Amino acid sequence: MANAANPMELLPEKITELVHELSVLPYDNMHHEGPVTGPFVLTNYVVWGLIALATVMVLMIVVSSREKKQMALAAQSGDVRALAPANRLVSVIEAGVEFIRDMAVDVIGQKDGPKYVPLLGTFFFLILTSNIFGLIPGGKSIGGAVGGTVALALIAWLVFVWVGFTKNGFIGYFKSLIPSGVRAMPLAARIGLGGYIFLLEFVSTFFIRPLTLAVRLFANLYAGHIILGVFSAFVVIFMQRITAGGLAVGAVSLLFLIIMYAFELFVAFIQAYVFTILTAVYIQSSVHASEH
Repeated sequence: MANAANPMELLPEKITELVHELSVLPYDNMHHEGPVTGPFVLTNYVVWGLIALATVMVLMIVVSSREKKQMALAAQSGDVRALAPANRLVSVIEAGVEFIRDMAVDVIGQKDGPKYVPLLGTFFFLILTSNIFGLIPGGKSIGGAVGGTVALALIAWLVFVWVGFTKNGFIGYFKSLIPSGVRAMPLAARIGLGGYIFLLEFVSTFFIRPLTLAVRLFANLYAGHIILGVFSAFVVIFMQRITAGGLAVGAVSLLFLIIMYAFELFVAFIQAYVFTILTAVYIQSSVHASEH
């Protein structure tokens, strides 16, 4: 009865439960307390990440096999209408692939852009699918854990740094960190200003870019999950209080929860897009580093 009379006293307890729910835990022991230790512990985020990866792989295999069948049917019948997508799911995925292909060409270039469509498409669909799974009660998103975002950011970083070295050579890639205009200046300016710019660009390329990729994705998704959890807690706490005021607060909280769920669906797409396009921009800067 005391809890019913003072619903706000339950809020700290609900917040503690929420933070624990969003923590990295062993998948087979969700009541685990303290940090997860051990090199090969299968966590809840890893399990949901594997589910998201398997989902993307299955969808792509299904769409690819259907496209091959449609192309064979069109070749046999001579009717180009057979190339039309078979259903809405295939249409949506094909539209997504075309969206990534156009983005890669626009950002990286007509010549090199198509080479990176598989990588960029994997990032986009994996992050988007994982983000959507994270909105399911009990589900987890790769971006909801720092380890997941760091892993994705490190892959992107390794790719654009490797592209920079292979396209421009070891010396050429480091040389490109200094703008060509500065390299044409007198010796004193090249040493002073060029050295300063080189230091900034070196730190940005090799440390800041992967860090911002990881932190941006994690911070946005984690904050969104916290907000959804807080509104959910308000709904549970105040709906238990059968009074006009309690029901009113609970109803308003439920309304905001629904609105935030819709907003988080939008954020799920935006964060997948932002991570993907930033990766494309970093690859573009490596591909065309010698032109700087």
